[in-house]
This record gives sequence, C-alpha cells and structure tokens, in this order.
Amino acid sequence: MSSLITRAPRVDAIPERPNPSNFAQWATRILLCGLAIFAISIPHSIAAAQIGLGLSYIAWVARALSTGRLGFPQTPIDRPLLYFVALTIISSLFSIEPEESLSKLRSLTLFGVFYLIIANLRPRSARWLIGLVIVSGLVGVGYSLLEKSWGRGMIITSIEDSSPLRTSHLQAGDVIWMIGRNRIDSLEEATRIIRQAPNGKTLNIEVLRDGDPAPVTLVVTDELKSQTNSLGLNVAGRSRRFRISGFSRHFITYAEQMQIFALLAYGLLLSNLKASRKGQPRAWLWVSLPLAGLFSLALVLTASRAVIASCVLALLIVLCLMKERRAALLILVVVVATVSLSVYVLPVTRTPHVASFTDDSSERRLGYMRAGLRLIPRHPILGVGMNAQKRHWKEWGFPGDYVTHTHSTPIQIALDRGLPALGCYLWLMGMLFVMTWRGYKKELLAGNNITSGLMLGAFTALTGFSASSLVNYNFGDSEALLMLLGVVALAIVASAQTESEDQMS
Repeated sequence: MSSLITRAPRVDAIPERPNPSNFAQWATRILLCGLAIFAISIPHSIAAAQIGLGLSYIAWVARALSTGRLGFPQTPIDRPLLYFVALTIISSLFSIEPEESLSKLRSLTLFGVFYLIIANLRPRSARWLIGLVIVSGLVGVGYSLLEKSWGRGMIITSIEDSSPLRTSHLQAGDVIWMIGRNRIDSLEEATRIIRQAPNGKTLNIEVLRDGDPAPVTLVVTDELKSQTNSLGLNVAGRSRRFRISGFSRHFITYAEQMQIFALLAYGLLLSNLKASRKGQPRAWLWVSLPLAGLFSLALVLTASRAVIASCVLALLIVLCLMKERRAALLILVVVVATVSLSVYVLPVTRTPHVASFTDDSSERRLGYMRAGLRLIPRHPILGVGMNAQKRHWKEWGFPGDYVTHTHSTPIQIALDRGLPALGCYLWLMGMLFVMTWRGYKKELLAGNNITSGLMLGAFTALTGFSASSLVNYNFGDSEALLMLLGVVALAIVASAQTESEDQMS
C-alpha cells in the first residue's frame, strides 16, 4: 500500500474543471449543506443525519451528471468492503428467513458516508465539520448533565388495585419516564398523552428498574381516558438513578458515541502533548483536555461497563504504541480516574452486583453469546441470514423472552453471514487501522500536531469500537457505526496534504 488514499486528497468539493457551471457550484453548496446537517445531527438523531446524507448524495449525483465526473475515490478498504457486501447479499438470498435478511441489506448503505466524505471534501472543510460534530456532541453532554442533576420521570410509590398496570411487572421504586416516545415527569402529563391517543392504540411505557429498562405496554380505552389518574399510580418526584442518553433513549448507543468522542479528544491531547514537548504552541493542548474530560464523564454516566472498559483498554493500547513517558503518565492518571469514578457510579446507577458481573444483564449476555456460538458450526459458510434468529429465538436455544442479538459483533457476523464474511470484516477493520495509524505517523513527522492528533484520535476510536464489539453488537448499531465511519473519514481528509491547498479555498 503505497499511499493512504490513492486519489482522495485530489478529489475536492468543487469539480476539477477550470470553470465549473453555476449548476455544479450550487450542487456543491447543497452537498456541503447536507454534510453539515449530518455533522450536527449524528450525535442526536439518525433520521436527521440520514436526511442530510440523502441531500448530499443527490447533489453529488446531480453534479456528476453536470460535469461528467463522479470523482469516486480508491481506498485500501475497497476490496474487503466489496467482498463483505457480496457475501452479505449472497447470505441474505440463501437465508433461512430471506424476508428478514433482505430487508436488512439497506444497512450496507451506511458505508457510503466514508466515500461521500473522502470524494467531496477538502482538508479545511473536513476540519470544520469535525468541529461541528464535536460542538454538537458537547450540546448533548450539557443536556445530559442538566437532566442528571434535574432528574428524570416519576418514581412509583404504590400501584392502586384499579390500575391498568396492576397485572404488569411494575413495582414500587420503578421509574416511568416516557410514554409513547414522549418524556414525562408527572401523572398529569401521562394522563394528557393517554387522552390524546386513539382508542385501541398500544402505548409503549418506558420504565427504569435499577437503572436498566423494564418496558411495559398499555392499550388505550375510553375508560382510561375518563379517569383523572389514567395510570392508577401514586408517584413521588423525579429519579436521578438513570443512565444518561443525550437527547435519545438509547444509553448503549450514546455510550458508544461518547467513547468515540472521548478517544478522539484523547488523540488530540496526546499528540499535542508530544508537540508541546518540542516547543510547539500548546493552545490545542488546553482545548483537548477539557473535551476529553467532559466526554469521559458522559461515558461513565452511561454506566455501560463494556464500553467504559473498552475505552480504558484503547488508551492502554495506544500507550504501548506511543512509548512516550509524559503520555504514559497522563494516560495512567486518566485510567485510574475513569476506573475509580466508574466503580462509584455503576453500583449507584444500576445494581450493587453490577461491578462483579454477576447481575442478570451479564448472565443474559453470556447466554446469547453461547447460543450464537453453538449455531455457527451448523452454518459456517453463509450463516443463517441477518435477523433470522428473531423468528427462531426459542427454537435455537436463546435464553429469555426478549428477542435481540448475540451482543457480540464477531459472533453475530459469523452467525448472520458466515465465517468468510467475518474474515472480510476483520480485513476491513484492519485496513482502517492501517490508514489511520500511517496517517498519524506521517503527520507527526511533518510536525502537524492538530492533524496528527485527529488521526491518532481516529485510530484510538477504532480501537475502542473494536474492543467494545467483542461484547456489544455495535456494528449493527447504525448511529454508532455511522459516527465512527464519518469521524474516521473526516480525520483522513483533514490530514490529507495537497500541493495547493491554499488555491482550493
């Protein structure tokens, strides 16, 4: 591999023609606007992020039709991604449940963001977009910290005999914080939402028990609407015992996102720490330090053990690779602080047994993995097909009634698509590691401490994501995967050195 990207540094947002048409220029502006929407939205809303990407894809194609040039870049991940996509399609066609598997093929389009960014952005634009992503992420952190201090939902003190939830698993001490995707903190708000719903509608009630979700459902009737207290509950105040999730309700997804942000910030911090030792300016050192601290705090407050552990492991791996004394001291301080805070937060937010991995959550996760491992030898080449286990949950020996996945990316990919697809996935991730690490070393030698920090941060984020994937199916989490691919692509473009960058501005 002679270069990090064969053509990407030379493919710009403005078509490479001496006098681009007005249509091409407007298409470029729309494309960049779509990417800005993506950058602002991805920490909070996958729907809004995909709208931004859709706008950019349309503008990219429209400009290509106008100029006669798509500018599709070649990268080291092309071949493993092509094989992975091909094996996924074949696996879906021969799936045990083809209807389920074929509908999941749209997830393959997530990789388009990598090529969209590399083909259409200049280094300066990429750096601005990284800044937008980080600022948007900070807004979510600020909201989460305020919500944590203010409290969430309403704590159940007792359940009346006439309550429609009397036969559910609810008990005193549980916290109701969302009904029908609407956040609530009083019985009056709950009653208003129920009265506004049509008769016969099933409302999902989000409940927290020991910090973990314990959802129930409620069917709306005229009788419920006529009651002053539709839920038939007695409540007392808000709860602060919950796992933060930003503007969403998915704390595991939010933990993966906070890990990416934190490790990106640590990459900037470590690179600038090394640069300051050589007498270079320290401005970015003092910017990256509070960023790393805030995102790390948010990660710990998600109380997601696996993601916290993977973040710590990623920092230790980078520590071994850098072999820098000051960096080693800083990372060790960070690791000790993160672990100490986690040991305090986890039992307070969840259950006292959470730190010893003897809780129900750990047992269920191990059960899912064991069931998946038993199935892989029966379908080693093409797997059972994506999502096929959802229709054969009990039959295939998965524990419990809650239908989900194996909670492990390597196991799930091998189960869904076969061992050859797993090999292509590992090859794909390996090429991303090579691209980011070589980019970091190149920028470090060139003395570009900001871009070298971005590349080191992207490498560290990949490490944390991969470590977490062993016990989380984060590859199947669209929000987390889309953010990772976007951040890595932006870092690669931001560090791309062109011969005439100033002329392209």
